[in-house]
Amino acid sequence: MMTTHLKPSISMQINVLMPIYKTNLEWVQIAIESILYQNHYDFNLVIVDDNNPQGALKEYLEDLKKKCAYVKLVRTTGNKGIAAALNHGLSACTGDLIVRMDSDDVAHPDLLSQHDAYFKANPDHHICGVGISLTNGSETWDKNHPKYMTRAMAYKFPGHWFVNHPGVAFRRKAIQQLGGYPEVSPDLAEDYALWVQFLLHGYTIYNNPEILITYRVHPAASEFAPDRKSKVWHKFLYNQRELLYEY
Repeated sequence: MMTTHLKPSISMQINVLMPIYKTNLEWVQIAIESILYQNHYDFNLVIVDDNNPQGALKEYLEDLKKKCAYVKLVRTTGNKGIAAALNHGLSACTGDLIVRMDSDDVAHPDLLSQHDAYFKANPDHHICGVGISLTNGSETWDKNHPKYMTRAMAYKFPGHWFVNHPGVAFRRKAIQQLGGYPEVSPDLAEDYALWVQFLLHGYTIYNNPEILITYRVHPAASEFAPDRKSKVWHKFLYNQRELLYEY
């Protein structure tokens, strides 16, 4: 059910960035509601309609934009992959912080308030991930990562998954400095490419261990089964990690 509550008239500080393409309408509604009912009200929700072909979903997003003044709806002219969609959305973001949200996940009510408190308490930190609870509909398990990650640590880290993309927050000025997401092929890891850029620019990546996102794992998904990934995917990760080597 769509919310119609009004947000206090205060300056915007957080932009929640959510790209959408061919996502189940019910899941989109649940994901959006989880943002609209946050206990922190100082935010905009920036939705990127990545040339989604579903009429019912387009109608829902248009109706949402009309009813909620703090929802920004931007569209791409052609589907070029999630990295391009995210960069399109970044151009519409104006807040101090940008929080990533997927269109089929659920944000816990204090996701934004925790990020707000964290970055106010740590003015020298520029990116922070959160813990997630993964669910495939029948079982649930949690995923946390190291408290922080430096360039040297990431180069030696066994694997590439040291921060969760859903729920991560970064300062807008920092990602502007990086030029946004590296626009890699849609079937590659645009999130890992971004983490590498943060590390190469001298930033440390931090993680809040609190479970603040429920992440939906789809039956056909292979992101948690690296042995089912293509050679191109593995080569991409290898080449990205090699960028972190310090001579």
